Amino acid sequence: MYIGKLAELTGATQKAIRLYESMGLIPVPNRQGKYRVYADNDVVLINLIRRAQAVGFSLAELRELVALKAKGNGFPIEVANELIAKKREKLRKDMNVIKSLDRRLIELEDELKRNFG
Repeated sequence: MYIGKLAELTGATQKAIRLYESMGLIPVPNRQGKYRVYADNDVVLINLIRRAQAVGFSLAELRELVALKAKGNGFPIEVANELIAKKREKLRKDMNVIKSLDRRLIELEDELKRNFG
């Protein structure tokens, strides 16, 4: 399929697809004349990339996973699970920081009410 169809099926822009290709996140497609011809597997990969980005992964973080996939025979699920676990841990830490900040804001609000309310 051509890049326009791939973009339509995945919701990714053609520019994003070219970026994924240049970063090595998707394989370089075969060419038919001057046109890139993408495979069905590219739809799966791009959907996976977009879902990973939607939950906070950067393209740089995904590059490591794709590099490992390219070296081996199959998807490195253990590495993917490790990346997810690290992302979840960071998210939990960020949530704790936000909760702490929220408590401090409530305390400040209460103090202002007591002193100036």
